Amino acid sequence: MKRILLSLICLMAAISGIAQNKVVHSFLSSTTYNVPGGTPFIENAIAFDCSSVIYKQFEPGKFKATVEIQTIFKQGEKVCNFSKEALDSPVTADTTNIVGAFVDQQRFSLPNGEYAMEITVKDLNDSRQTPYTSTQTVVIDYPTDAPAVSDILLVESYSKATANSEFTKSGYDLIPRVYSFYLANAKELTFYAELYNSDKYYPDGGQYLVNYYIQSYESAVKMKEFNYMKRTEVSNANILLNTINIQNLPTGNYYLVVEMRDRNNELLSSNSVFFQRYNPGCEINLADLRATAVNNTFAAEITNLDTLREYLRCLNPRCSESERDYVNNLVKTDDKETMQQFLYNFWNTRAPFNPKDAWQEYYAQVKRVNASYSTRTKKGYMTDRGYVYLRYGTPDKICEEPFEPGAYPYEIWHYYAVAGQRNKHCVFMSQDMVTNDYQLIHSDIIGEVNNPRWQMMIYSRFYGADYAGDIIDQTEAPAAWGTHAGDLYNNPR
Repeated sequence: MKRILLSLICLMAAISGIAQNKVVHSFLSSTTYNVPGGTPFIENAIAFDCSSVIYKQFEPGKFKATVEIQTIFKQGEKVCNFSKEALDSPVTADTTNIVGAFVDQQRFSLPNGEYAMEITVKDLNDSRQTPYTSTQTVVIDYPTDAPAVSDILLVESYSKATANSEFTKSGYDLIPRVYSFYLANAKELTFYAELYNSDKYYPDGGQYLVNYYIQSYESAVKMKEFNYMKRTEVSNANILLNTINIQNLPTGNYYLVVEMRDRNNELLSSNSVFFQRYNPGCEINLADLRATAVNNTFAAEITNLDTLREYLRCLNPRCSESERDYVNNLVKTDDKETMQQFLYNFWNTRAPFNPKDAWQEYYAQVKRVNASYSTRTKKGYMTDRGYVYLRYGTPDKICEEPFEPGAYPYEIWHYYAVAGQRNKHCVFMSQDMVTNDYQLIHSDIIGEVNNPRWQMMIYSRFYGADYAGDIIDQTEAPAAWGTHAGDLYNNPR
């Protein structure tokens, strides 16, 4: 099963403009920072797709779009911070082929705590459009007396600041990269982070270590060529503004990790940011793979070509995109030695102290998945449920609804903690009503398919095949007797 990279993290799924059939696309990047001796703050950068908003003439030959952004931070019913502003796009004289995006950045001071952040967007040039609100949880937690790393900002460009603006920070104008997706033509990744309270750990001054690296999202393995360390002077706040050459970074999902370490290289604090890379011209290093010695390893004991092919195929849920592409080509050959080398190297990089046990434990899970989720045409590990189970482990809750009135059979899996994230869900649905093959139609796990209108798909059995596409901004099915997919999603039991 080929997994598709999630190219953009959307704040708004869509906003329907009835009169002019426009859909406003917005994308959000949020980062939090500390102010030693003061109040922490959150910065929201929101990018608007120029082609998705309505431009109106305000002077002869001059057109612009205007979007209203309302942001509210709440704890329960208490409003802790609030803003409402109108943002103008750059002025244009030609509205026939508008491309690109315009960005707004806002800063909000908030004490440590957990907040519900509500952002409402409306195209002010479309009077018949209904505003769309997105709500997400924001946690700010900076200690006053221990080392800490701020959130990591992906940067589109930067320059020395000559005057203060909403993009100015630590003497630089930092233009945020709101889209965490790097296409093949992207040669560099630039980032900014702040490091706090090293002076509390080393009150006599001196230096400490800062480590930053790129780590595989799938395997948590550090990428060999993308690991850097530097010594930094002790201070109440340091900045880290660096650029990494990613020309040789293969296609895949990754974390950029920043760590503060003491003089003995022990970890003090860390933070990370998720990003994705599409780089079809960069492949697995064959020289490194062919240098792998498999004599006297578990892989050397596997000599049957068909067995090796099957073992490699079942690694799919744990593979990175580049590994997956490589395996798909490798299993079409009769190269037994390279198959053995790949299988051993795959587990040796993930569990260097005992790769054989790691492989055997994983293959035992594959057998369980095959027993539970196989269909007449697919083995269990090839199905969506098998993929999620093998990739993320056993869910903490499974809500099964094979016979809910008016709904296609569906399951909702709930993970308390998964892949460094908390309180995540996967929604599966079977549309043919006969086989055991449930498709993943929505997940809020980073990197997986995300469809805010998944409820409309489940209940399209009752309302008709076109129901899921009728009303663009509707995400919840109408309340009816026996319908409780939304309740099971929010309150698993």
